[in-house]
Amino acid sequence: MSVDEKCCCCKEPTGFVPINRVLDKLDELAAANDNEGMERVLAYWENEARNLGDMKGLLAILSEAVGHYRHEGQEEKGLAAVYEALRLLEEDGTECTSNATIYLNCATTLKAFGRAEEALPYYERAKSVYERLLPADDFKLAGLYNNYAMALADLKRYEEAEQMLKRAIDILERKGGYAELAISYVNLAQIVYEGAAETGADREEETDKLLELAYSYLTNGEHERNAAYAGACMKCASAFDFFGYFAYRADVVKIANEIYEENRSKI
Repeated sequence: MSVDEKCCCCKEPTGFVPINRVLDKLDELAAANDNEGMERVLAYWENEARNLGDMKGLLAILSEAVGHYRHEGQEEKGLAAVYEALRLLEEDGTECTSNATIYLNCATTLKAFGRAEEALPYYERAKSVYERLLPADDFKLAGLYNNYAMALADLKRYEEAEQMLKRAIDILERKGGYAELAISYVNLAQIVYEGAAETGADREEETDKLLELAYSYLTNGEHERNAAYAGACMKCASAFDFFGYFAYRADVVKIANEIYEENRSKI
């Protein structure tokens, strides 16, 4: 089947990657935790974008690949996608929120693979655009501050990391982003713990309170049972495990697995 035939039912012009359809399919597979299916879709459409010479489409696919390979811990593939995406961003040169989001995604993957120092300039690129173009209480800013904070913590810049996370929490508390708040409180607990270990301070009570808050936001019954909620549960589960909150870990993993199973049955 030709590219034109494949795309005839969608609104995107033929000769370009039908990126909205591709993203919808990736979301569907992510909701079912079908990582192998996601990788097949990414590889297929990356190849199609290259064959078509669709650089905008390629950049969008690479951004999705950056996040996927980070999630799967595939360093070689993840970094290859990061560096190509960064090259395309530099060639494009447009300062817009969509490009800033790709810079953020690349920075977060660099950090995940032990390159926090290298990631900082890209966090700054994203931060500069977001703070200039987005409302001060936009969810995207909270996500940026969350991820940037963890990179700063990797570099033992704990005080800066705490302040960055508190900015994220302030936004999310006002917006009602419960799953994201849980992640923020878990991240803050980790930073408080690491900073205290570095300085010899006693902040165990504060750490425990932050973990309790994270659990309460995950289990307050206010969530849509979707991939984002399941992902938040899994992100927090590892922290609960690290701090010895094994019952909390079991609860949230159970929630995530139930959501993934429900979504697999719909594919």
